[in-house]
Amino acid sequence: MKYTIRHICGHTETVQIFGSSRERENRERWLSQQVCIECRRRQQQQAAQVVTEKYALPPLEGSEKQKTWAISIRAEWLRRMIEAAGRYGEKAAAVREALIEAAAQQRSAAWWIDNRMDLNTALAPIYEEALRKKITE
Repeated sequence: MKYTIRHICGHTETVQIFGSSRERENRERWLSQQVCIECRRRQQQQAAQVVTEKYALPPLEGSEKQKTWAISIRAEWLRRMIEAAGRYGEKAAAVREALIEAAAQQRSAAWWIDNRMDLNTALAPIYEEALRKKITE
């Protein structure tokens, strides 16, 4: 069934909601308490830009569409990993620097998109080498 949802950002959109009457009502209520898809994308892009600037990450190479998506993937991965780096105690700073270096070395937007489901494994060799250098400095 199609519903016209007015989001908290003020935008409206028509969405198809499936399920029982109760499930549809719950989903409609939940959607009305969220920002619309366009506003959510804009927020994600802004957050990704903040991470990119904060850590001085280089621009990515690829089409505009690829770069927009990949920048968000890279920023979210780096944000989560840096947050987790606090668990390393006295080595946390070296871990953070190695993570930033690993993220900066991979400049292909297509690579970030293709590896988005397992970035930890894909970046492990680059990260481990960067960490080894940081610890021996």
